[in-house]
Amino acid sequence: MKIGIIGAMKIEINLILERMKTYEIIEKSGFIFYVGEKIVLTSCSVGKVNAAACTQVLIDNFEVSAVINTGIAGGIATNIEIGDIVLSTSCTYHDVRPEQMRHFFPYQEEFTSDENLIKLAQKSFETLTTNANLHLGKVITGDSFISDTELKRQLIAEYSPACVEMEGAAIAHVAYINQVPFLIIRAISDKADAQASVNYEEFEEKAAHLSADLVWEMVKK
Repeated sequence: MKIGIIGAMKIEINLILERMKTYEIIEKSGFIFYVGEKIVLTSCSVGKVNAAACTQVLIDNFEVSAVINTGIAGGIATNIEIGDIVLSTSCTYHDVRPEQMRHFFPYQEEFTSDENLIKLAQKSFETLTTNANLHLGKVITGDSFISDTELKRQLIAEYSPACVEMEGAAIAHVAYINQVPFLIIRAISDKADAQASVNYEEFEEKAAHLSADLVWEMVKK
């Protein structure tokens, strides 16, 4: 059994790939999977449909025992700063009506992260050399990059999330229906406000590497 690790963009998985000693490259359904001794690493591209499709292909073909999503996100909660890390306690969509999620398969308004993976991430974070703060909270997902302060206020009022991004809930959704434990890990690249695009460009790589560092420590443990 292996751990499945998914990043949306290559920049989010490159650091992990560099640290894998040996791996086999396998292509399925257009996705590239780097299959190592302990992990199966892949990038799904941006957005919910890509993330869901990649996660299902990963689960169907590689018998992974857990799925970890690594990457970057926009910080929403007021106590979360650029460069901090968020571990998902749960995930949901901000662009799907809660009533729809409750009343149609799989009848879940949100998807709950695996407690053992959370604990492992917390322990692994203690070994990192970083000034970042670690937060636990809800991750919300939608197919739009959030860079509007008023929309951010609306998301806070409706969901009380820690951060917002574009793949996590879709990965969690597919993991849930396949009964595979999951965790979404996000380093904050911007604050999902009017300055988001500028901050994203400046902090994208640093945030992506910070999240990957934490995932790699989890793999080592």
